[in-house]
Amino acid sequence: MKPAPRIFFWGARALYLGPALGLSPHRNAVAVLCVGVGGSFEFASDPRDPTKAYVTCRSLFIPANTLHHLKADGVSMGFLYVDPLSDDCRSLAAGRGDEARLIAMLEALAEGAISPERAPRALDSILNRGRRPPADPRIVETLERIRRAPGDVHDLASMAAKAGLSQSRFLHVFKQTAGLPFRRYKIWARMGSAVQAMASGRPLTAAALDAGFGSSAHFSAAFREMFGLAPSQLAKRRFEVIKPARARESSG
Repeated sequence: MKPAPRIFFWGARALYLGPALGLSPHRNAVAVLCVGVGGSFEFASDPRDPTKAYVTCRSLFIPANTLHHLKADGVSMGFLYVDPLSDDCRSLAAGRGDEARLIAMLEALAEGAISPERAPRALDSILNRGRRPPADPRIVETLERIRRAPGDVHDLASMAAKAGLSQSRFLHVFKQTAGLPFRRYKIWARMGSAVQAMASGRPLTAAALDAGFGSSAHFSAAFREMFGLAPSQLAKRRFEVIKPARARESSG
């Protein structure tokens, strides 16, 4: 029996490892790095246009809001979703990183040869982000607060006050530490919480409300926009969600 698909939430990174989802042509609100784990896949930017043939790839970066379609029959896939405002996205869009190392790392993660705790730092290294500035402990504490209770409001004024920073300084230091803006990070945290609750058997509506979404419809629309499928489609599959052990590793 093949292992269940796994979804890793590392702050503003979400990684899917498992069989291709068989999605129809679509766009994502986030950028996605597609990697064939153990084989190649086919890609077309617009399969409705017969002049644009499918091309064979082992890895491919697809910017946000880009129409695309993948064929990956019998091949396990790694989909690394990154926020379009994140440092990860800028690095990938600039072509930085080593395809061979990335493929090897994802295969090692799929086979259990590398732990989920080590994987985010391995990605940092591959994406040439190994020399990040030291984490500001005030922001690390903020990340922990958000991660522990993503459904809470966590408004800018109170978070900045707790960190002992002005709002403008807080936003600047948060972006340096977390790798993307404060508001965007909160969205990712809520998304990860809701998906983890679904994986544990929680009904979609309850999972959405507990994570801080206004309704199941709000959550479903946000999920479809980000990942290209409805959460109900994912809920039909047996899958596992893995979240970070420490806030610093959850930064994207």
